[in-house]
Amino acid sequence: MIKRIVILCMTIIMLTACTKGTESKNTDEGKYKTLYEELLAQQPPTIERITIEDAAGNVIVQDESGWYAISNNTKMIAKVKGSATEAEVYFVPSGTETGKYQQLIASSVVEGDQVQFTFTTDQFTDGLGYLWMVIYHEDLGRKSDELRLIISEE
Repeated sequence: MIKRIVILCMTIIMLTACTKGTESKNTDEGKYKTLYEELLAQQPPTIERITIEDAAGNVIVQDESGWYAISNNTKMIAKVKGSATEAEVYFVPSGTETGKYQQLIASSVVEGDQVQFTFTTDQFTDGLGYLWMVIYHEDLGRKSDELRLIISEE
């Protein structure tokens, strides 16, 4: 009889210990899941697509070398995924050691899931260069790929 009572008590103690560990594990998993979701919410938005259009609204495609030929009133339209608050567009002339000539071309508040900029040729310091966009969610930003530009006066 005493042997059965000892076995029963040991079984109860073991089950209780296993249950407490599981509750702690579930609590930890919930805490980590919440932390992960908070970190995801703080990520900068993703730039899904950038389209370049001429003044008439026709899409400008890259030439065989990967350059976009733009002129006055060219539009740059970016489709954004995620919570975006602001966008900036930068240009740097092509060539060796031109990074110090990088310039902010335009900035805008983002409303909805896209942002649009219209450029004039006098905004650019050179006829050849690289253009990119940075999309921000508050103070976190994500840079687009660089677009190669040929700027013409036409």
